[in-house]
Amino acid sequence: MICPACNALGSPNPTCPACGSAASDEGRTEDWNGPYSPYSPADIPLASSTFRQDAAEACLHIACCPQCAATFTYPVSLWSMEKD
Repeated sequence: MICPACNALGSPNPTCPACGSAASDEGRTEDWNGPYSPYSPADIPLASSTFRQDAAEACLHIACCPQCAATFTYPVSLWSMEKD
């Protein structure tokens, strides 16, 4: 399973939950937080409450809205690379 956004195979189009504008992907939460960060993804509001249930099938990314400056996380669905 790979993340299409992290591997430049697809472009996520996050929508700001605060104002509905198009937001920009700012990368994985792990890239922002780092292994020794005091912050966790739970500190940033989730755009989708279903992410925690589907954590094994998604990569959590951070997005920023250029209109209202809201920052939020959203899941990017992983792609399977298995051959049929």
